[in-house]
Amino acid sequence: MPESKREVKTYNVDYICDECGKGKMKLEGSCLTSFPTQYPHICDNCGASMTFTKTYYPHVIYEKIDKPKMNQT
Repeated sequence: MPESKREVKTYNVDYICDECGKGKMKLEGSCLTSFPTQYPHICDNCGASMTFTKTYYPHVIYEKIDKPKMNQT
């Protein structure tokens, strides 16, 4: 099957700490292999810890860019 490509916009997704509201949650470097997978994080400002399921921070997401169609008259 031939390849297909499209233009995308890239976003970096951070999670702001619930405790201090200033720091960003960073992956501790381990994961718990339960179902669903759990990812322990620590705040880079105050040291608070949180565990997220199914995702980790920071991460990157991509959004498709739909180019407007040219009006043909």
